[in-house]
Amino acid sequence: MKQILLFAAALIITLSSFAQFTFVHLSDMHVSNIPFENSDTNAQYFQCYIKEFAKLTPKPAFVVSSGDESNVGNQVPNGMYPTFTQYLYPPSQTNPGIGDYFIDSAQTIPIYFVPGNHEYWEALVNPPVSNDTLKYYTEFLIPDTDYCITTNLAVIVFLRSGSDTAITQDDKKGKGLSDSQCNYLRNILTANSSKRKIIVMHHPAVNAVGTNSDGTPFTEEAIPSPDFNSIANNRTTFLNICDSNHVDVVLNGHMHQNVDANRAGHVISENGLDSTRYVQTAAGFNRSYRIITVNPMYVNVSVPLRSCNQGASIDETSNSLNVSIFPNPATNMLTVKCNKLASIEISNIEGQIINFINETETNNNIDLTGLQKGVYFIKVKTDDKITVKKFIIQ
Repeated sequence: MKQILLFAAALIITLSSFAQFTFVHLSDMHVSNIPFENSDTNAQYFQCYIKEFAKLTPKPAFVVSSGDESNVGNQVPNGMYPTFTQYLYPPSQTNPGIGDYFIDSAQTIPIYFVPGNHEYWEALVNPPVSNDTLKYYTEFLIPDTDYCITTNLAVIVFLRSGSDTAITQDDKKGKGLSDSQCNYLRNILTANSSKRKIIVMHHPAVNAVGTNSDGTPFTEEAIPSPDFNSIANNRTTFLNICDSNHVDVVLNGHMHQNVDANRAGHVISENGLDSTRYVQTAAGFNRSYRIITVNPMYVNVSVPLRSCNQGASIDETSNSLNVSIFPNPATNMLTVKCNKLASIEISNIEGQIINFINETETNNNIDLTGLQKGVYFIKVKTDDKITVKKFIIQ
């Protein structure tokens, strides 16, 4: 049973006790205000996502969405949220509480939100019309507050990183964190010092060059420094708080790329040994997400994942690898075909690499004998392209 407590002028939501658990990180859905039917592709992807997430094995404890849920959140008359929330349970919520929405009709997998800069936008023009007030966010999604959810293993803190610092198309920094937000974060982390620590907010605190949703190099914008398009106010203070409190992972979106970095802006692996990992997940409207697994000793971050190909109207980019895997579900053998020589990496749902083959042939038979039943991910990689696919062993 969920309990809501008041702490340091913000909310703590205590979930039922979990041993090891997984959750899904999703960001930047940019659902528009076009009535659904067949015209809003982003809404279609979101509808597909929540159905797939509910069927994952192991079942996720919850889903976190790190901002830009809508495309223009403050657009008259009521933002994009009715389009976004019509697929969540219970339906037709007005001024919902934190954790009131679920991705499954049985209401067992809640979804938690933080606002992005698009939540403050009133018009999608160049430059955008924006303000500092969340007109419709609180009416349709959650209260405008920082909050955290806790389990016996972990604390997950949700922080508002603010509207744009300036109204220009090129300035994508968030206004950042206030002193009171930093104090709140310190208090929460100190109170949960023995637990794994995860922070969710829209704007990154550390930027680095990563990859697009399809695995190709991110070239949409140059990233000259780790603070590019990050949080503006109290950035260094935030990084120091993460260091001193041994935060495991900070989950962000905003840049529409996949990248894992350390404080210095150096790209690291998803599950490297650096202190705090600053993890960006590419845009949900490009079908990107990650699975996070929390156990008593570590927070595992999956490789970037893509899904919802069925019924989707957008094809894979022509720059991606042409990869096919079969049979799926598999039993003892998996065949992997690729249009060029590549390396193959297989990982489990916790992000642990269980098989790696370098410089494969274009047609490969992989022995699955000895692997447990469940969901796995296969990453096929060349020097400049990556494709990730999901398969099941039954």
